[in-house]
Amino acid sequence: MEKTSNFVLRLCFDNEILPYYRNNILNKLSAATFNPEYASEYPEATPATLVEYDIPSYLEVPLNLESGTIKLKKVPQYKGYLVDLSPFVSADELVSKTFGRNSRKNFRAKYRKLEEAHKLAYAFYYGAIPKPEYDRLFDVCYRLMDDRFREKKIFNRFLPEWKSYYELFYPKILNKEASIFVIYDEQKPITMTLNFHRADIVFSFIQIYDTDYSRYSLGDIAMYKNLEWCYKNNFRAWDTSKGATDNKERWSNHVYTFNHHIFYNAQSSLAALRAKLKAAVMLFKQWLRDKGIIGGFLQLDRIYYYTRRQKPGSGHWSDG
Repeated sequence: MEKTSNFVLRLCFDNEILPYYRNNILNKLSAATFNPEYASEYPEATPATLVEYDIPSYLEVPLNLESGTIKLKKVPQYKGYLVDLSPFVSADELVSKTFGRNSRKNFRAKYRKLEEAHKLAYAFYYGAIPKPEYDRLFDVCYRLMDDRFREKKIFNRFLPEWKSYYELFYPKILNKEASIFVIYDEQKPITMTLNFHRADIVFSFIQIYDTDYSRYSLGDIAMYKNLEWCYKNNFRAWDTSKGATDNKERWSNHVYTFNHHIFYNAQSSLAALRAKLKAAVMLFKQWLRDKGIIGGFLQLDRIYYYTRRQKPGSGHWSDG
């Protein structure tokens, strides 16, 4: 029997961790600590095999396996991308010291052109948001992603779960556990970032922009404004997760590893064998990623677009 869980999503969505870890987590980049609650789904009677996905290597997460019954295999997987704000005093200094001369010039020129050509407003919804505007933003965000991924013919993993995200984010914004950043052109949202907050870390969950504004490099401008806000609000890490993009590689100054943890019942030889095979499969898949086969020649999200029959634009997400 195998169960699965995702460390980062559980931490962001529910502020929980599994009882196989101690609940004193350390951000090794800033020395900040935080204490999530224990999840109730997995009591001490451990399943034969449990896979916990996506533990970021910049977090120190102590194990809680004192009984000796449960063993663990750690498997390194994807690269993750993070902006460590600690070495700099502002977003401007970060840009000045990490961007090359031409990159700085290009970024500032597009930022200036965007502000000159449009009537912009910037909004961070953190602690409060009018419910009608929240509803409108989720509608716009859905449509922008729907259109963008239909154009690219790539399966979008967020759209099928959009109603659950809509229900999740509103109370978390009010509790300052999440935020939405928006750039408006007059009243029109042209880029949005949906974030989760834990201790001094911002986990950037969804970023989307209106492709009609592509010439302005809105991804860079949104990143800059988000980091500017982080400095004002004492956040020290901006985590953009896995998936290499030009935008992430340009801004990130810390590349980390997502580890997968395979917990298994040491008293079961079958569970031990399953854990060993699972680890071997994970390592092989990562080898394929490193060689550019998965994610390069073989792009699974393009295959899923057709095999999972995602139909962008086929109805309103809130219709259930």
